[in-house]
Amino acid sequence: RNRLTLTAAGRSHDLAVDVDWRPLPFTANGDAMPAQVMFAGYGIAAPASDRFPAYDSYRDLDVSDKWVMVFRYLPEEISPEHRQHLAGYAGLRYKAMLARDKGARGLVVVSGPNAKARDPLVKLRFDAVPAGAGLPAVSVTDAVGNQLLGSSGKTLKAIQDSLDTGEPEAGFLIPSVMLQGRLDVRQEKRTARNVLGRLPANEADGAPAVVLGAHVDHIGDGMDSLAGDEAQGQVHPGADDNASGVAGMLEIAQYLADLKARGKLELKRNIVFAAWTGEELGLLGSGHYAGALVDGADSAERPLAPHVGAYLNLDMIGRLRKSLYLQGMGSSTQWSGELERRNAPLGLPVVPQSDSYLPTDATSFYLKGVPVLNAFTGAHPEYNTPRDTPDSLNYEGAARIARLMALMARGLAVSDTAPDYVAMEQPAATASRRNLRAYLGTIPEYGDSGVRGVRLNGVAKGGPAEKGGLRSGDVIVELAGRKIENIYDYTYALNAAKVGESLDIVVDRQGRRTPLKVTPASRD
Repeated sequence: RNRLTLTAAGRSHDLAVDVDWRPLPFTANGDAMPAQVMFAGYGIAAPASDRFPAYDSYRDLDVSDKWVMVFRYLPEEISPEHRQHLAGYAGLRYKAMLARDKGARGLVVVSGPNAKARDPLVKLRFDAVPAGAGLPAVSVTDAVGNQLLGSSGKTLKAIQDSLDTGEPEAGFLIPSVMLQGRLDVRQEKRTARNVLGRLPANEADGAPAVVLGAHVDHIGDGMDSLAGDEAQGQVHPGADDNASGVAGMLEIAQYLADLKARGKLELKRNIVFAAWTGEELGLLGSGHYAGALVDGADSAERPLAPHVGAYLNLDMIGRLRKSLYLQGMGSSTQWSGELERRNAPLGLPVVPQSDSYLPTDATSFYLKGVPVLNAFTGAHPEYNTPRDTPDSLNYEGAARIARLMALMARGLAVSDTAPDYVAMEQPAATASRRNLRAYLGTIPEYGDSGVRGVRLNGVAKGGPAEKGGLRSGDVIVELAGRKIENIYDYTYALNAAKVGESLDIVVDRQGRRTPLKVTPASRD
């Protein structure tokens, strides 16, 4: 029942949904009564910083009871540093919240010709926050945007060219134009399930449990596929991400249960085995479990500590090549000694990493006061593509990793004390790759802390990085004049990249600095 009607110079016509316009995922539903349209530039209000003045698209505008029309992204021709400053205020939810708080009747988003968006309409996709924005919110094509502007004597191109210099300009009321409609977006809700198993201690005494988990979900038929638009609708098997981790968890459960059944395992604390759901959508399953355990807990600093003494995670353990990355080593002072003891009989090539803020289920526990470890063998060109198939796995390597994590779990479960917890400061530059607009098609080796820069495990076929000459094994050390020391530097630099504008990139290739150029494409 979606409907949007544009009235200009007394003549009305209905716009075609999914052709001319589309509701935004977080729109408020219901009837939107006729109202005038006010143009408000990029719809951004950002405070001043040490380097940049305040930016306010709403300066001297009264948008009460009017539709507000804004550009989708942020000014295109400003410096990378200025882009980084404004990026935090350019999200569509932020723009909707701002318009709502200023009394707007609704929000109209248009990409504009300078944006070079692949899809002029914002896609309906999973939104981690089920609540709406509190006002009707839609995106329209550039053609509709120009129709709306028609009576003003202005065009999207001319306005965007002027605004893209970075100087905010006064908004204006579009004369003789009205919008009205009905928004009807159904929020589809599903009940997903974690699968839990418990190996009980011989004498349950309330000691905090050891939890060992792996996420059982994957991206299905191509949600956020890295194989390009042509892979949409194809099955993405997820053999490494994360059937490998679930297989390892099940093997460990079988091994420890067998030891206990034969009287060879005197547990002093329960072991919980978990197959988490919803990891790809935002750590939903593990987050729910951790939240349910601490509901009403007294401790604000370490609410999970009375329930869980340690958490071990397996996420992508199927591609052991040179090294196993053990992430979260900084979450406890005891991990180094424990790892040295348990790995002695196995001799796995382990690269320890201290960072405990990880894009996997371990973070659900670490944030609630539990020391964590995550086993990971690294990203690869088949990651999140239809090519992540069972025949591509290193089964012997996965078995050795499962053996190591089993020994770690056994050692924790027979100990009288749980490992201590170290609170680490979250890295400052944590721009999410999921929200990046610029696309290079690089596949970073997230686990490699042995180099300065970002080592590539591969590049997407046909992507900007491959076209620019980047190869698997290259280490990115500079991007757009910014020194790259780690994945956070890289993500932060990408956040400032402009779609369609060539970037200088320097890679270390077998010890030689190699300058290249790459032109980012649009993710949207």
